[in-house]
Amino acid sequence: MFSGFEVIPAVDVRDGEVVQLVGGERGTGREYGDPIDAAERWVAAGARTLHLVDLDGAFEGERANAAAIERIVDTVDIPVQLGGGIRTAADARDLLDRGVDRVILGTAAVENPELVAEISETHPGSVVVSLDAKGGEVVVSGWTEGTGLDPATAAVEYEQRGAGAILFTDVDVEGRLDGVQTDPVRRLVDAVEIPVVASGGVATIDDIRALRGAGASAAVVGSALYEGQFTLDAAIEAIADK
Repeated sequence: MFSGFEVIPAVDVRDGEVVQLVGGERGTGREYGDPIDAAERWVAAGARTLHLVDLDGAFEGERANAAAIERIVDTVDIPVQLGGGIRTAADARDLLDRGVDRVILGTAAVENPELVAEISETHPGSVVVSLDAKGGEVVVSGWTEGTGLDPATAAVEYEQRGAGAILFTDVDVEGRLDGVQTDPVRRLVDAVEIPVVASGGVATIDDIRALRGAGASAAVVGSALYEGQFTLDAAIEAIADK
């Protein structure tokens, strides 16, 4: 899935606009314009994968920014992973057949773990299970509901069901530009053989290096790039072959 460590720009879409939330809370964060413009900018800067999230879908359980997402998929020529509002195997397969490379399942996977295996039967390696944690507990429904699940324990189950990767978002630091926490990432990496993609808290290139050092296969970066903390090409150069 990843030939080497990747820095993956996030394009989170709400009401047709790119937005970065703070701690996953509605009404927080800032808007950053047109999703297509953002996607093209990151591709031009050297991105090898794009991370797309339909935030309205994540909160409401139904994809609300399909048109914007489809335009991005049709426009860029690099792999795209998409999450937010994907609730059924039919939805996932439709997106994969339309050109999305990987679907990200969070709430749906927690509510119905067999869904991961069902999609993987026809599209092996295409499911990324999103384990978003707040206070060490997996949260769902746009990070608003606790599940009582331990991220590492849950990751093992989803690996057994055919997940191609785990996306771990540390909600406690998400969007705050205060730095990352590596211990939860390392614990997940130690628990599974499939790639772990880390997200949340990246503020500096050193944070990216720390996530790579913790064993992550990739880091999703949002606010730091949009706020100009560093450039994508500088981050890619800093971790290349090192």
